[in-house]
Amino acid sequence: MFFNRICFIYCNVFFWVRFNLHFHLPAMKALLLRTLLFAGTFAICPVISSRANPITAKSRLWFEWNMVPSTQWAPKTIDSKARPDKTLYTLKLQPVFPFRLNEDWTVLTRTIFRFVSAPSATPELGLTPMGEPVLLGWNQRNRMGLSDVSPTAFLVPNLGPDWTVGFGPSLVIPAGDGPTDSGKLSVGPALLGYYHRGRWTVGARMRNIWSVAGDPQRDGVNRFIAQPLIRYQLNKNWYFTSSPIISSDWTHPDGDGWIVPVGGGIGYAFRLANQPMQISLESYYNALKPTFAGEELLGDWTIRTQVQVLFPK
Repeated sequence: MFFNRICFIYCNVFFWVRFNLHFHLPAMKALLLRTLLFAGTFAICPVISSRANPITAKSRLWFEWNMVPSTQWAPKTIDSKARPDKTLYTLKLQPVFPFRLNEDWTVLTRTIFRFVSAPSATPELGLTPMGEPVLLGWNQRNRMGLSDVSPTAFLVPNLGPDWTVGFGPSLVIPAGDGPTDSGKLSVGPALLGYYHRGRWTVGARMRNIWSVAGDPQRDGVNRFIAQPLIRYQLNKNWYFTSSPIISSDWTHPDGDGWIVPVGGGIGYAFRLANQPMQISLESYYNALKPTFAGEELLGDWTIRTQVQVLFPK
């Protein structure tokens, strides 16, 4: 990198001046200048760390299970018998792969496969005594299936072991059917930034997506998603983590489309048959939730379990 080249030039100048000082200056002056140059070498060219960047130096296979109990399938204006007695389930499979382009740049890819079990209902129809069709009620059940697939690629400069920043495109590809996906092809920019040193890892990953194609009968997409991260390593194995998924549906009327969870959990790092792995259990209170017809349908709490399989380079 450019910084390393500067250090190389400086160190060569240092040794050249040191050699000439030995033969051309009195002992005390030469000793003083040698000391200043030696100190400058460590000030300008610190010792290169042998630590690897913990994000770009590992591939990961990431499983995430989210559960939101006490969820209501629809507002009472649609179903007067609707109750907050259903559960929303989301399983995410997230492979993360770094591809090193050269000593200065890495492409970090992250693809999210979502499998959703969402509360839904089908109408129960009947006939009046006059033979006219009438809605008798709703048959409530969960609809399950593959939801949107979201690939993202970040271009990450090599900033050393303490910093990771990246920018790139993100796609949302509708792969499911009915209520389990958005029905729209969406695209937008994505950004990540992390600081990781000692016991701490702090940062965030975010993106905003807009629909550009898809089912014309489905609503357009304009959504912001951010996932901040605070992680503190308690000891060799145990760690605290907080990584809520914050989102906003900008198409929601009155700007009431925010979901803001607050919370965290505990994780454990271990090896299984010499394979590095991590597991965590987290709980988040949904402090802000969107409303539909004046009602909050999403449950108050989100329970999350994560399992990561790590593949160091």
